[in-house]
Amino acid sequence: MTGGELILSAFLQALFQTLMSGPFKSFFKRRELNECVLERLNTALLTISAVLIDAEEKQITNPAVEKWVNELRDVVYHAEDALDDIATEALRLNIGAESSSNTLRQLRIRTLGDLLDGSSDHLETRLAKVTIRLERLASQRNVLGLKEITAMTPKQRLPTTSLVDESEVFGRGDDKDEIMRLLIPENGEDSGTAVVAIVGIGGVGKTTLSQLLYNDQRVQSHFGTRVWAHVSEEFDVFKITKKVYESVTSRPCEFTDLDVLQVKLKERLIGPFLLVLDDLWNENFADWDLLRQPFTSAARGSRIIVTTRSQRVATIMCSVHVHNLKPLSDGDCWSLFMRTVFPNQDPCLDQEIGDLAERIVYKCHGLPLAAKTLGGVLRFEGNVVEWERVLSSRIWDLPADKSNLLPVLRVSYYYLPAHLKRCFAYCSIFPKGHAFEKEKVVLLWMAEGFLQQTRSSKNLEELGDEYFSELESRSLFQKTKTRYMMHDFINELSQFASGEFSSKFENGCKFQISEKTRYLSYLRDNYGEPMRFEALREVKYLRTFLPLSLTNSSRSCCLDTMVSEKLLPTLTRLRVLSLSHYKISRLPPDFFRNLSHARFLDLSRTELEKLPKSLCYMYNLQTLLLAYCSSLKDLPTDICNLINLRYLDLIGTKLKRMPKRFGRLKSLQTLTTFFVSASDGARICELGELDELHGKLRIVELQRVVDVADAAGANLDSKKHLKEIDFIWRTGSSSSESNTNPHRTQNEAEVFEKLRPHRRIEKLAIERYNGKKFPDWLCDSSFSRVVCIRLRECRNRSSLPSFGQLPGLKELYISGMVGLRSIGSEFYLSPSLRDRDQQPFKSLETLRFDNLPDLEDWSDIRVTKGDLFPSLKKLSILRCPELTGNLPTFLPSLISLHIHKCGVLDFQPDHHEYSYRNLQRLSIKSSCDSLVTFPLGHFANLHTLEFDNCISLQSLQLSKEHSYGPNALRNLRINDCQNLQRLPELNLQVTVSVTNCRNLRQPMEPQPQYHQFHLPRLNVSGSQRSHGSHRSYDSRSPSRYD
Repeated sequence: MTGGELILSAFLQALFQTLMSGPFKSFFKRRELNECVLERLNTALLTISAVLIDAEEKQITNPAVEKWVNELRDVVYHAEDALDDIATEALRLNIGAESSSNTLRQLRIRTLGDLLDGSSDHLETRLAKVTIRLERLASQRNVLGLKEITAMTPKQRLPTTSLVDESEVFGRGDDKDEIMRLLIPENGEDSGTAVVAIVGIGGVGKTTLSQLLYNDQRVQSHFGTRVWAHVSEEFDVFKITKKVYESVTSRPCEFTDLDVLQVKLKERLIGPFLLVLDDLWNENFADWDLLRQPFTSAARGSRIIVTTRSQRVATIMCSVHVHNLKPLSDGDCWSLFMRTVFPNQDPCLDQEIGDLAERIVYKCHGLPLAAKTLGGVLRFEGNVVEWERVLSSRIWDLPADKSNLLPVLRVSYYYLPAHLKRCFAYCSIFPKGHAFEKEKVVLLWMAEGFLQQTRSSKNLEELGDEYFSELESRSLFQKTKTRYMMHDFINELSQFASGEFSSKFENGCKFQISEKTRYLSYLRDNYGEPMRFEALREVKYLRTFLPLSLTNSSRSCCLDTMVSEKLLPTLTRLRVLSLSHYKISRLPPDFFRNLSHARFLDLSRTELEKLPKSLCYMYNLQTLLLAYCSSLKDLPTDICNLINLRYLDLIGTKLKRMPKRFGRLKSLQTLTTFFVSASDGARICELGELDELHGKLRIVELQRVVDVADAAGANLDSKKHLKEIDFIWRTGSSSSESNTNPHRTQNEAEVFEKLRPHRRIEKLAIERYNGKKFPDWLCDSSFSRVVCIRLRECRNRSSLPSFGQLPGLKELYISGMVGLRSIGSEFYLSPSLRDRDQQPFKSLETLRFDNLPDLEDWSDIRVTKGDLFPSLKKLSILRCPELTGNLPTFLPSLISLHIHKCGVLDFQPDHHEYSYRNLQRLSIKSSCDSLVTFPLGHFANLHTLEFDNCISLQSLQLSKEHSYGPNALRNLRINDCQNLQRLPELNLQVTVSVTNCRNLRQPMEPQPQYHQFHLPRLNVSGSQRSHGSHRSYDSRSPSRYD
């Protein structure tokens, strides 16, 4: 079994490009024998490439061709390894030359061709063996009946029709109703011809849903003309237009010219029509633009329904609505499965078959095609053995005459470009149910060499992101909240594609391992015993060793000594190695010496105290993950030799410094943290050469920067790809040091001024900064992309920067600023701009003040243009014990207000006119000591209200409209308000929790018109009548309230 497909074409293309590169060609030309080897090698590659498409087609049904394809893939892997050995040796010698030079800029880097001379015999031998194997495979093409084919032929599949048996459809009522509202608007306002796309994984029921809509009585009545067209992979504009014309006219089409046909169709389209284009794959906008021409001037209210597996197709079709069809619920999937197994009778299952049926339905994960396929295989089957066989089978094990699951899903893979097929097949290493991160998958693809920059100006990471998005668009990846998953059957499809070259251990069973296996994963939580790894002794050419976890927990495991001492040292071809989450405190000094091919190394969440020196010999390393190695204090001195390093994660380590010459790592795209050194390590100016940094950068221990020139040398303003920077002074024990020295604070200010980032920066955080003033650039309006700023524990500042000038600022968090006494007009506009007609904080949506012990005043100013804080939605004022006065009175967009431990804050809606018309959530805890009566009627949209330890609060006032209107209060929680005496009469739907309010006696007397009033969800504890007990009530009248 294998699904090599056009993966091989990508393999051969990469191999051919390497061999045809200038250095290798010049090397072969200098040696006559090697030139012959090169010529023979090229001839064999060209001969094989000519029949490759045919071979990849025939391998599905011909075991001999399948064996031939697998042999070819194995040869290509060996060729790649041979060439990588030579390139690695060249890199090693170059790095050695650089290290021995006094001035890096004066280096004369030797070419690859120069360096190959010393390894010619070794290279000749290995490539000669590869050439012989390729020539043998090429000679077998005629015996296997392989033919030269220049293009893939579309897979022939049965066309769909508009007919459907609705009794066999389950769980699509809500989906149907949602789309029906788009087809036939309830308000009667019809636009022009609109496209509605139904997108989902293969087999999820897109066609079935379209059939339900097409045959609905309302649709038949509303649309004078309905047309069903099965498009599939071959998007023929003439054929589709002809099909539509014949459906509209109910007679055969005799036109042979597309222009004439479209004109005639346009004339016949009278009244609103419905066109269903089922199973669309074409992503060419020009084709769609040509097809739609007859429909552009059709009657208002006409609709086109498109079903597709590709989000990109939906976008190209200019869909007004994209309906992402989800799998069925477990219950609906069960109903469909049982209807298929027992179509005309109520099933009476014994316990054993019933349990198996539940497990098979779970295996379907809501995919209707899977439920029908597996149900069809088991139709009227009473043999337990057969049920067990179906449960344990994979999609390629099912009988071909009873299952179309593999053919349907395989189409998604068949039409992938060659470069995406390699990436998708590699994902077979992920266990079923494993949620993976996009960023990490891209790093793995990069390590395996799947990302090809041919004719692309994008860097590898951007290219990988593009590849990933394309696979997601084609419904092969599904997004969860923060990660991605593959449906179990898509996972099996990727296993089918990777064949014997990929193996994984999951669910207590292991897949077949052979000498050809290159990629391996296992669940580290379940496989720690030595016996589990014995089968790997024969695997000599493994490229990926990837322990994983289904739970994504931080729990550590013990690494078996058989793996660390016997297995890993023999895997010299590894490109991906992960030892993450293992309890490893030390590794032998030469542990990594033979892993020169490795591009990806994950040591995160281990207990390593230091890294082996041999790490610095991994010259090809691109990704090094050390996150949360909480015992790690230093990096190796020679880590600067890893000049191909692109991703270095140091979050959660205890590093004190970066090694000297760190700036040599010019390939770095992601550096999570830079630890500033004073004299014994890298100074901040080492950042100056790292112009390709992307994403987020934390710069730690900035108090060590003494020389302002060093700060300027960091060249942060040239790093246009950075989106976030955290500026952090004083971590650990140094955070308590006194920094009131005027010279020190002045120096910090000068240093910070020189750390101006690029104007494209989006997020900034400043922590423990004690400078005399904030830098001028911090509130420069040219930073229009800044959306979030955080200030933490910045002392010695009595005022805030003029953040109101930042036009794009959406989130502002200020905490722990000892010494901040007043928030005045300078917070909104700088003195030089106060007289201008500007609107401060026009984009701010979230504002949080926290732990400001000295803050006494927050000025509410008037602006000449618009409103102050016009977009503010969330306001939190926490732990500001000295803050007096009022809050800003006019916050038209405010939704959430949280006040905590602000005892002297004067928030009394009865005394001040607060215009918070959109406020929905209000929480007051240990605050507003002067608040006696709270009038809920002032906040018409308030639905959640919380009071905690409000010492003066006696009562709440509630208007009739607020009690029973559409925006009535829904949640009320009151705790530890000792002076609270009564509550208002409340709506039937409100949920009330009252605890430890000992003076609470009874609610306000109900009015006669409210005699039916009751509270179904009420919890009262600690009131005078409850005697401190905790009781729950299902109230049916006001009299039971107390």
